[in-house]
Amino acid sequence: MLLLIATAGIPVLAQPTLGQPALGGELSLLLATARSQHPDIAIAALERDMAAARASAADSLADPTFRVEFNDNTRSSGLLPDQLGYRKYMLEQSFPLGGKRDLRRGIADADTADAQARQDQVANELASRIKALQAQRYLAQAGLRVLNEQRGLLDRTVEAADRGYAQGRIGQEGALNSRLARNRLETEIARMQGDIRQLDARLNGLLGRNTSAMLQPPFGLAPMPRPERLQFDSLVAEALDRNPQFRQLAARGNGADARRRLADADWMPDVSLGVGTIEQDFGVRAYEAYVTLNIPLRGGLRDAKKNEAIAEQSAVRVRRQAIELELASSLREMLAGLEAQQRIESLSTGSILSQARAALTAQLRAYEQGSGGFADLVQAQSRLREVELDGIRAQAEQRRLLAEIERLVGGDL
Repeated sequence: MLLLIATAGIPVLAQPTLGQPALGGELSLLLATARSQHPDIAIAALERDMAAARASAADSLADPTFRVEFNDNTRSSGLLPDQLGYRKYMLEQSFPLGGKRDLRRGIADADTADAQARQDQVANELASRIKALQAQRYLAQAGLRVLNEQRGLLDRTVEAADRGYAQGRIGQEGALNSRLARNRLETEIARMQGDIRQLDARLNGLLGRNTSAMLQPPFGLAPMPRPERLQFDSLVAEALDRNPQFRQLAARGNGADARRRLADADWMPDVSLGVGTIEQDFGVRAYEAYVTLNIPLRGGLRDAKKNEAIAEQSAVRVRRQAIELELASSLREMLAGLEAQQRIESLSTGSILSQARAALTAQLRAYEQGSGGFADLVQAQSRLREVELDGIRAQAEQRRLLAEIERLVGGDL
């Protein structure tokens, strides 16, 4: 019974069937399914592959140029020449100087790191939502069990009221009140069942499945980390290292720095080397080689690119500071809420639970014997239900807060 389980810690609501694991009961299986099926993660992975493909050729040389010239041609009339003079066949290849190829590869690598961090952030956000939703499903299923146990007690109450009315020990109003109380409880059960179906549909959506697909009830709640893993300073340090948002900002900062240095390097001319042959009368008359340089005169364009990169670097620094402040504030808030919920769980699963059970047992026995009032019995039932639900809500809320902390940190604790 849930009354006995509540004092033992986290209750087990369901067990997996034999054979393949049932989806919905085990959190780790839900997370693995979401990573493999959710379209947002697939899109982010494809964007990462696109960036990696661009980076693989970012430092490649441009295609060579082949040129043919016809010189000293004679023409007496018409558009076409009467006789061809000599012909030049030339092949030219340009070579960027000043480390431009390495800088372009650095920009592409930074874009790839940015895309990887975005993919990790999508997965991190999705995992947090699934963890919180699984805690809500646990709360709803456990709450439904409490209500069903209360319904069993009310069935006994209705039977006792009917016997008392038949024996003339209680009036018609007492018998009617017991049935009304059971009807109110049935309404709560129906509402809870509807909430469970809504939560299952929402979870199926996060898993990339049909929203009407069947899900097993949660087997239980994930264990909480050790207290030393939930220290503010260590969590902040871990978040700065693991949170994908900071890795994304670092990648963007590296890309902006490479673009700034590339804008400076663009003042260095690029060199083109060419070789060719001179042919006349179907024979090679001579060979030639040449070097060309581009002249970097458009300073305004290069200055604009450099200023854009500098502004992006500044924006990254400011954005990082803002995220750090928000992170610290959110972690403080989550840790304070976690401490409060742990205190509530301790209060709800301690002596007060035993006292509420004893009071209900005494009131039910007195009512069945005709020496207790119906109002006192209903009040005892409500007190026990609230104590039990307070403990379950506290356990589920701790996991929701933990999911938010892990989202801020960037992974499981």
